[in-house]
Amino acid sequence: MAKSWLLLFCLAFLLPAASATCHPDDLRALRGLARNLRGGGAAHLHSVWSGASCCDWEGVGCHGASGRVTALRLHGHGLAGPIPGASLAGLIRLEELFLGSNSFAGTLPDELFSLAGLRRLSLASNNLAGQLSSRLSDLINLTLLDLSINHFSGHLPDNVFRDLMSLEHLVAHSNGFSGSLPPSLSSLSSLRELNLRNNSLSGPISHVNFSGMPLLASVDLSTNYLNGLLPVSLADCGELRSLSLANNRLVGTIPSWIGELDHLHYLDLSNNSMIGKVPKSSTRLKGLATVVGHSPGMAFTNMPLYEKRNRRILGQQPNVISGSRNTIRSGTNNVLSGNDNTVISGNDNVVTGSNNVVSGSGNVVTERNHVVSGSDNVVSGRNNVVNGSNNVVSGRNHVVSGNNKVVTGG
Repeated sequence: MAKSWLLLFCLAFLLPAASATCHPDDLRALRGLARNLRGGGAAHLHSVWSGASCCDWEGVGCHGASGRVTALRLHGHGLAGPIPGASLAGLIRLEELFLGSNSFAGTLPDELFSLAGLRRLSLASNNLAGQLSSRLSDLINLTLLDLSINHFSGHLPDNVFRDLMSLEHLVAHSNGFSGSLPPSLSSLSSLRELNLRNNSLSGPISHVNFSGMPLLASVDLSTNYLNGLLPVSLADCGELRSLSLANNRLVGTIPSWIGELDHLHYLDLSNNSMIGKVPKSSTRLKGLATVVGHSPGMAFTNMPLYEKRNRRILGQQPNVISGSRNTIRSGTNNVLSGNDNTVISGNDNVVTGSNNVVSGSGNVVTERNHVVSGSDNVVSGRNNVVNGSNNVVSGRNHVVSGNNKVVTGG
């Protein structure tokens, strides 16, 4: 008898463990999913998804004890057409859904938002389109949401993110999202990665209060139309390692609190309209390399911090500037000639050429196609747009608003 028990004990270790038994409701849902899938990879799944042991099927993961399907990983399987929402809704215990790198098209099915236990959702690199449904807020257990490289459009609904308190990774780059950053992003207290680059988002970046994201390690909002100053709330993100805000319309100076981000390894503020000098506090960031444009590193290219692309930082003394596409950020009594120049601020400037944008007071502007604002400016030439007060305008074909005086011409 003792030998028999010993033999059974040894066999228990030598024989492979039985796989979980597939729950019949999930087996039915998966078979329905297979029938509704399209694309070249669908035929492959039809052939390998056979029998009743769905927990052994390719791309399917089950809970060991219950046999319920908890994961569906069909990344890069050559699938196309609309996402079969009705079949997916039958997988009521699903926690992971990976459908990236396929050719799914159309909008997100409403049935997808009934999967309340979903924790990780990746639909990246498909042809999905339409606006983001406010029902996304029903997926309150999400830790990963990846919608990148699709054709989604419209505003990011503000009422979505307030309930996604477990979300750690929000990745939606390379879409067509527009409008302002939703303030409800500020409530994502578990967020570690925020990547919304390469969209058409606009408005002040300060719409988001980053103080509510203490675990944030990576922020990429580059290649949008965001404007305004760098929000001081970023200083509260003590875990921040990578910050990319390149190719936006940010203004102001680089704040000294950048030097307080001890873990920062990559900083890219290039192709904005920020002015001034790199703060000395940034030298405390030992993790930052000084190679521009490479990670890890610091990139400040095409900013008026340096004399690149004829952008100048002027002191308070008179300057004489010639050429084209110059930008005057400050200064007084400057003489500027050429084409496509911009006077951002300053007084008593003399501007000639064409296609210039001029603001301030006491400027003398000649030639054509200028945009002039401020007061007490003298404008001559043609096809100029003038607004403000007490401007003296001569020439022809001007558009004039405000309390201006047209001396000659139309």
